[in-house]
Amino acid sequence: MGRGLWKEALGRTWRDKWEETLAILGGITTFLAGGLPVWMRLMWLGVSGLLLLRVLSAFRRTVLLLKEKHVPLVVLVGRDPDTARAMWGDVQRVMARWGFDEERYRREFDVEREDVFLHHAAPLPPDRPDEWLGVVRDFRRRIERVSRKLPGRRVFHVFINGPISLAVGLGASIGTMYEVVVHQWFPGAGDYPYYPVVDFYALSRTNPRGVHYLEDPVEGEFRYAQGAGDPGDKRELYIALWMARDDPRPAVDELVRQKPPPEAQRIGRWDILRKPPGQTLETGDDWILCAREILTLIHRPIGAARRDRVHLFLSAPIALAFALGMGLEHFLRVTIYSWWPQTQQYYPVLDLERLGRTASAGG
Repeated sequence: MGRGLWKEALGRTWRDKWEETLAILGGITTFLAGGLPVWMRLMWLGVSGLLLLRVLSAFRRTVLLLKEKHVPLVVLVGRDPDTARAMWGDVQRVMARWGFDEERYRREFDVEREDVFLHHAAPLPPDRPDEWLGVVRDFRRRIERVSRKLPGRRVFHVFINGPISLAVGLGASIGTMYEVVVHQWFPGAGDYPYYPVVDFYALSRTNPRGVHYLEDPVEGEFRYAQGAGDPGDKRELYIALWMARDDPRPAVDELVRQKPPPEAQRIGRWDILRKPPGQTLETGDDWILCAREILTLIHRPIGAARRDRVHLFLSAPIALAFALGMGLEHFLRVTIYSWWPQTQQYYPVLDLERLGRTASAGG
């Protein structure tokens, strides 16, 4: 515990318990003083001991209130219980570095594993968007419930094993209301299978805007992303985001070609590509800057003309998808599509404007 935290905790405890503290000092002075019967001196010593326990308990509670807390938020979709147990074990090993202990959080804050681990065992079907929406809202309820249980500064560490499109919705459901660290699965990249690639906690040490830095558009030359196409003033905007191995553009183009001519004429196309195309992000890259560049490229054609709806097709790392959702939030009419390998096509699974506003981060 740092010196500043000790000082603040002692100051608050003194303000709340100054009378008991003075009584303790008086009791000890009486015990040490001569001329009083032994039983009276022992009585004052006992009273001082009881008061000291109360003051120490108050000090401990104050420290817990002030100390920052790092808490995992785990989402696992379409996997069996064995995979869930293995993932939770990996997460615990990672979070031990941040001071998270499952038993302690259960004992001190009444935070259970089910509060921070959302396991949806069945795969999410592409033709049932309400089920996708239900998982997203469940995630948001969990983070709000845990926030109410945890006083002081909270940093949520996000781990996701599920569809990339779902990660966008999860991020959009909380926006920039919470301080998060998003971990990406990078086996072999270090001592742990997950790596913190979107780290707003580390950013807050050097940038006072913290998580809200994600909202700032990027100016000048871009390092990671580039736009391609001419969406014009078409009312429907189809955006293909290619930031991972698989190129989504051919499937999106085919989807547009299958539309009836009157509907296809209302569709504008815009692509956002890795710079240069085909490369993936590594642990040493600036994932927050990459997300800001992509968000800037998404908002440019949206602001250039009136759009009835934006349709987003992603091929991207899951941590990046979550960060993009945080930046998009739910204020725009955006539909997220998910690729279904069985049919080799995209399906609309989430309308971000249906997510609604999350509760205040203060709980």
